[in-house]
Amino acid sequence: MVNELSFKQWEKQCDTLVAKRIGFGIYCLPDAMWRDMYDDGLEPIDAIDDAYHDQWQEFIPAELWDGEY
Repeated sequence: MVNELSFKQWEKQCDTLVAKRIGFGIYCLPDAMWRDMYDDGLEPIDAIDDAYHDQWQEFIPAELWDGEY
């Protein structure tokens, strides 16, 4: 599916997935390596998990990220 999407479409999907999960999108969080993840062929769901573990863990409680609230 990634190859079917432009970078902007892919990034928008990442933003939508994060907003559904925590209530706000990727543009309200520290930057992640979005272009690198897109170029590596990651699906949006895998990219946001990578971003969480690499960049956002200190800002978003695991319980919220994992949907345990």
